[in-house]
Amino acid sequence: MTAQWVDTETDEEARSLDRGMWEVVGRHKPDGSFVAQATGPAPENGEFWADALDRIKDDPDQRYAMARRHLPLPAAWREMAIALRTKIRKARKEKTDYEDLLRELHHLAAMWSYTDYGYIGRIPYARLASLDLAYHRIGNERLPLLGATDRKWMKELWGEPSNHSTASELYEDMLAADIERIKADRKREDDERMDLLFGELSSNTRVESRPDPQPYTPKRRGLLGWLFGR
Repeated sequence: MTAQWVDTETDEEARSLDRGMWEVVGRHKPDGSFVAQATGPAPENGEFWADALDRIKDDPDQRYAMARRHLPLPAAWREMAIALRTKIRKARKEKTDYEDLLRELHHLAAMWSYTDYGYIGRIPYARLASLDLAYHRIGNERLPLLGATDRKWMKELWGEPSNHSTASELYEDMLAADIERIKADRKREDDERMDLLFGELSSNTRVESRPDPQPYTPKRRGLLGWLFGR
Protein backbone atom coordinates (compact mmCIF):
# COMPACT_ATOMS: atom_id res chain seq x y z
CA MET A 1 0.00 0.00 0.00
CA THR A 2 1.22 3.52 -0.80
CA ALA A 3 2.43 5.16 2.42
CA GLN A 4 2.16 8.83 1.45
CA TRP A 5 -0.23 10.84 -0.68
CA VAL A 6 2.66 12.39 -2.63
CA ASP A 7 3.45 8.87 -3.91
CA THR A 8 -0.05 8.18 -5.25
CA GLU A 9 -0.37 7.75 -9.00
CA THR A 10 -3.80 6.17 -9.49
CA ASP A 11 -7.32 6.84 -8.26
CA GLU A 12 -7.33 3.53 -6.41
CA GLU A 13 -4.08 4.29 -4.58
CA ALA A 14 -5.45 7.63 -3.40
CA ARG A 15 -8.77 6.07 -2.39
CA SER A 16 -7.11 3.27 -0.47
CA LEU A 17 -4.80 5.65 1.38
CA ASP A 18 -7.61 8.04 2.32
CA ARG A 19 -9.89 5.23 3.44
CA GLY A 20 -7.13 3.65 5.49
CA MET A 21 -6.64 6.93 7.32
CA TRP A 22 -10.27 7.87 7.99
CA GLU A 23 -12.22 4.62 8.00
CA VAL A 24 -13.82 4.24 11.44
CA VAL A 25 -12.90 0.90 13.00
CA GLY A 26 -14.35 -0.54 16.19
CA ARG A 27 -12.38 -2.52 18.75
CA HIS A 28 -12.76 -3.88 22.26
CA LYS A 29 -10.44 -2.45 24.90
CA PRO A 30 -8.84 -4.66 27.59
CA ASP A 31 -11.42 -3.45 30.11
CA GLY A 32 -14.20 -4.78 27.89
CA SER A 33 -15.43 -1.42 26.61
CA PHE A 34 -15.93 -0.81 22.90
CA VAL A 35 -14.48 2.17 21.03
CA ALA A 36 -14.79 3.25 17.40
CA GLN A 37 -12.21 5.57 15.86
CA ALA A 38 -10.25 6.32 12.71
CA THR A 39 -6.55 5.59 12.36
CA GLY A 40 -5.82 9.24 11.52
CA PRO A 41 -2.57 10.72 10.18
CA ALA A 42 0.57 8.64 10.44
CA PRO A 43 2.61 9.51 13.56
CA GLU A 44 6.17 10.80 13.55
CA ASN A 45 8.17 8.35 15.68
CA GLY A 46 5.06 7.54 17.68
CA GLU A 47 4.07 11.17 18.17
CA PHE A 48 1.29 13.22 16.60
CA TRP A 49 2.90 14.91 13.61
CA ALA A 50 1.90 18.49 14.52
CA ASP A 51 3.52 18.12 17.95
CA ALA A 52 6.67 16.71 16.39
CA LEU A 53 6.74 19.53 13.85
CA ASP A 54 6.53 22.15 16.59
CA ARG A 55 10.01 21.18 17.80
CA ILE A 56 11.69 21.50 14.39
CA LYS A 57 9.73 24.50 13.05
CA ASP A 58 12.85 26.71 13.12
CA ASP A 59 14.50 24.45 10.54
CA PRO A 60 12.71 25.18 7.25
CA ASP A 61 14.10 22.11 5.48
CA GLN A 62 12.87 19.71 8.16
CA ARG A 63 9.61 21.61 8.45
CA TYR A 64 9.04 21.35 4.72
CA ALA A 65 9.90 17.63 4.58
CA MET A 66 7.69 16.68 7.52
CA ALA A 67 4.74 18.70 6.24
CA ARG A 68 5.09 17.16 2.78
CA ARG A 69 4.84 13.68 4.30
CA HIS A 70 1.43 14.67 5.67
CA LEU A 71 -0.14 16.15 2.57
CA PRO A 72 -2.98 16.59 1.77
CA LEU A 73 -3.93 17.60 5.34
CA PRO A 74 -4.82 21.33 5.27
CA ALA A 75 -2.21 22.18 7.90
CA ALA A 76 0.47 20.44 5.84
CA TRP A 77 -0.08 22.78 2.87
CA ARG A 78 0.22 25.79 5.16
CA GLU A 79 3.34 24.46 6.87
CA MET A 80 5.05 23.81 3.54
CA ALA A 81 4.23 27.35 2.42
CA ILE A 82 5.68 28.77 5.65
CA ALA A 83 8.88 26.77 5.18
CA LEU A 84 9.25 27.99 1.60
CA ARG A 85 8.68 31.62 2.63
CA THR A 86 11.37 31.31 5.29
CA LYS A 87 13.85 30.05 2.71
CA ILE A 88 12.87 32.77 0.23
CA ARG A 89 13.36 35.52 2.82
CA LYS A 90 16.80 34.11 3.66
CA ALA A 91 17.75 34.04 -0.02
CA ARG A 92 16.54 37.59 -0.56
CA LYS A 93 18.50 38.79 2.46
CA GLU A 94 21.63 37.07 1.18
CA LYS A 95 20.91 38.28 -2.37
CA THR A 96 20.93 34.75 -3.80
CA ASP A 97 18.55 33.25 -6.35
CA TYR A 98 15.16 32.18 -5.02
CA GLU A 99 13.08 31.88 -8.19
CA ASP A 100 12.78 28.09 -7.98
CA LEU A 101 11.55 28.34 -4.39
CA LEU A 102 8.99 30.97 -5.36
CA ARG A 103 7.83 28.90 -8.30
CA GLU A 104 7.35 25.93 -6.00
CA LEU A 105 5.32 28.07 -3.60
CA HIS A 106 3.12 29.19 -6.46
CA HIS A 107 2.64 25.63 -7.72
CA LEU A 108 1.76 24.43 -4.21
CA ALA A 109 -0.88 27.14 -3.89
CA ALA A 110 -2.24 26.42 -7.36
CA MET A 111 -2.65 22.69 -6.61
CA TRP A 112 -4.42 23.47 -3.33
CA SER A 113 -6.97 25.53 -5.26
CA TYR A 114 -8.24 22.45 -7.12
CA THR A 115 -10.71 21.37 -4.44
CA ASP A 116 -11.21 21.21 -0.69
CA TYR A 117 -9.91 18.61 1.72
CA GLY A 118 -13.11 16.61 1.50
CA TYR A 119 -12.11 15.46 -1.99
CA ILE A 120 -8.44 16.19 -2.63
CA GLY A 121 -7.21 13.21 -0.61
CA ARG A 122 -8.84 10.87 -3.12
CA ILE A 123 -7.20 12.47 -6.13
CA PRO A 124 -3.76 11.05 -6.95
CA TYR A 125 -0.96 13.51 -6.35
CA ALA A 126 0.80 12.60 -9.60
CA ARG A 127 -2.19 13.69 -11.68
CA LEU A 128 -2.72 16.89 -9.74
CA ALA A 129 0.97 17.82 -9.86
CA SER A 130 1.06 17.33 -13.64
CA LEU A 131 -1.64 19.92 -14.39
CA ASP A 132 -0.62 23.07 -16.24
CA LEU A 133 -0.86 25.62 -13.43
CA ALA A 134 1.75 28.06 -14.66
CA TYR A 135 1.82 31.61 -13.29
CA HIS A 136 0.83 33.22 -16.59
CA ARG A 137 -2.17 30.89 -16.82
CA ILE A 138 -3.60 30.90 -13.31
CA GLY A 139 -2.16 34.09 -11.82
CA ASN A 140 -1.97 34.49 -8.04
CA GLU A 141 -4.76 36.74 -6.74
CA ARG A 142 -7.28 33.94 -6.22
CA LEU A 143 -5.02 31.35 -4.64
CA PRO A 144 -5.93 31.29 -0.92
CA LEU A 145 -2.64 29.81 0.23
CA LEU A 146 -0.74 32.91 -0.92
CA GLY A 147 -0.37 36.14 1.02
CA ALA A 148 0.17 39.72 -0.10
CA THR A 149 3.97 39.45 0.22
CA ASP A 150 4.04 36.25 -1.84
CA ARG A 151 2.13 37.99 -4.63
CA LYS A 152 4.43 40.98 -4.47
CA TRP A 153 7.51 38.79 -4.89
CA MET A 154 5.94 37.00 -7.84
CA LYS A 155 5.02 40.21 -9.62
CA GLU A 156 8.55 41.52 -9.10
CA LEU A 157 10.01 38.50 -10.90
CA TRP A 158 7.30 37.58 -13.41
CA GLY A 159 5.22 40.70 -13.89
CA GLU A 160 1.46 41.05 -13.74
CA PRO A 161 -0.31 37.90 -15.00
CA SER A 162 -2.93 38.32 -17.69
CA ASN A 163 -5.41 36.13 -15.83
CA HIS A 164 -6.34 35.22 -12.28
CA SER A 165 -8.11 31.92 -11.75
CA THR A 166 -8.07 28.70 -9.73
CA ALA A 167 -7.32 25.10 -10.60
CA SER A 168 -10.96 24.21 -9.94
CA GLU A 169 -12.03 26.63 -12.70
CA LEU A 170 -9.31 25.77 -15.19
CA TYR A 171 -10.08 22.06 -14.84
CA GLU A 172 -13.79 22.29 -14.12
CA ASP A 173 -14.77 19.20 -16.13
CA MET A 174 -12.06 17.05 -14.61
CA LEU A 175 -13.03 18.17 -11.12
CA ALA A 176 -16.71 17.39 -11.77
CA ALA A 177 -15.74 13.87 -12.88
CA ASP A 178 -13.53 13.44 -9.79
CA ILE A 179 -16.31 14.51 -7.44
CA GLU A 180 -18.82 12.21 -9.12
CA ARG A 181 -16.38 9.29 -8.85
CA ILE A 182 -15.56 10.00 -5.21
CA LYS A 183 -19.22 10.30 -4.22
CA ALA A 184 -19.95 6.98 -5.94
CA ASP A 185 -17.01 5.34 -4.15
CA ARG A 186 -18.20 6.60 -0.79
CA LYS A 187 -21.75 5.48 -1.44
CA ARG A 188 -20.47 2.00 -2.24
CA GLU A 189 -18.28 2.01 0.87
CA ASP A 190 -21.23 3.09 3.04
CA ASP A 191 -23.29 0.24 1.62
CA GLU A 192 -20.48 -2.21 2.34
CA ARG A 193 -20.28 -0.99 5.93
CA MET A 194 -24.02 -1.39 6.42
CA ASP A 195 -23.94 -4.90 4.97
CA LEU A 196 -21.06 -5.78 7.29
CA LEU A 197 -22.80 -4.27 10.30
CA PHE A 198 -26.06 -6.13 9.70
CA GLY A 199 -24.13 -9.30 9.02
CA GLU A 200 -22.37 -9.03 12.38
CA LEU A 201 -25.62 -8.24 14.17
CA SER A 202 -27.28 -11.26 12.61
CA SER A 203 -24.43 -13.59 13.54
CA ASN A 204 -24.32 -12.29 17.11
CA THR A 205 -28.06 -12.49 17.68
CA ARG A 206 -29.31 -15.67 19.32
CA VAL A 207 -32.97 -16.45 19.85
CA GLU A 208 -33.21 -18.32 23.12
CA SER A 209 -35.68 -21.20 23.04
CA ARG A 210 -37.72 -21.64 26.17
CA PRO A 211 -39.65 -24.76 27.17
CA ASP A 212 -43.37 -24.66 26.67
CA PRO A 213 -45.11 -23.65 29.86
CA GLN A 214 -46.60 -26.55 31.74
CA PRO A 215 -50.40 -26.65 31.77
CA TYR A 216 -51.90 -25.33 34.97
CA THR A 217 -53.17 -28.07 37.22
CA PRO A 218 -55.35 -26.78 40.04
CA LYS A 219 -54.63 -28.16 43.46
CA ARG A 220 -57.29 -30.24 45.04
CA ARG A 221 -58.74 -28.48 48.04
CA GLY A 222 -59.16 -30.22 51.30
CA LEU A 223 -62.18 -30.00 53.51
CA LEU A 224 -61.06 -26.75 55.17
CA GLY A 225 -60.28 -25.25 51.80
CA TRP A 226 -63.70 -26.20 50.53
CA LEU A 227 -65.39 -24.72 53.58
CA PHE A 228 -63.39 -21.44 53.76
CA GLY A 229 -62.49 -20.97 50.09
CA ARG A 230 -58.80 -21.70 50.56
